[in-house]
Amino acid sequence: MRISRLWRVLCFAVLGALLASGCSLVATTGNPNLPETRVLFIGNSMTSFNIGVDKVVQGLAPRTTVELQAVGGATVTDHLANTTTMDRVRQGHWTYVVIQEQSQYPVIFYGAYLSSLRKLVAEVRAAGATPLLMMTWARPDDPRVSTASITAAVRSAGKEVKAAVIPAGVAFGASRASHNGISLALPDGHPTPEGTYLAGCVTYAAIFGESPEGNTFLGGVDAGFAKVLQETAEKAVRGT
Repeated sequence: MRISRLWRVLCFAVLGALLASGCSLVATTGNPNLPETRVLFIGNSMTSFNIGVDKVVQGLAPRTTVELQAVGGATVTDHLANTTTMDRVRQGHWTYVVIQEQSQYPVIFYGAYLSSLRKLVAEVRAAGATPLLMMTWARPDDPRVSTASITAAVRSAGKEVKAAVIPAGVAFGASRASHNGISLALPDGHPTPEGTYLAGCVTYAAIFGESPEGNTFLGGVDAGFAKVLQETAEKAVRGT
């Protein structure tokens, strides 16, 4: 009994010392040294699937405030007509706005995509934010949407509207080409948890100019897979 009481006293003393010193008892993940940043994601289920690309970015960079405006199957044209989306663009005081088009449109309906993109990018800039274009990835259910075709279309649009591209599709293609055994997408193109994590790592690297390699936020992905995906994301953003 005396030993038990002594042990409790010692535990409370250690706890008090930690709290007094300002030490956190909760383990943290991600990179807390990056500046506070506000990011609005505009897209559809390709961005919102699983925990969402937005939440992966926030996990990797915990001082980031994120918001997601995603409607299943939505196009940029749809978002332009969506008062909720446009109100958030105009009123949110964002640092960046990430624009993800419906995953087939840049290839199949490039002209319509570019026309609507010009309007949305203009709105984003008028609100004081920097627009970024999220490149999606090849769709197993549509041979027209390959890594090469989606890359060419989104990069062309990026040049036209003078906006940087987040090359998630390039990273997906590189991961598949390496035959690393990591499944990134379902038959309809929606990402697996690993695919969402990879897209989030690419977005993190593109926004912050920081490699995701060694970041402690894993987003529920196996640690070994996460390491490979972090490396793949870094190479895609750096063009190596």
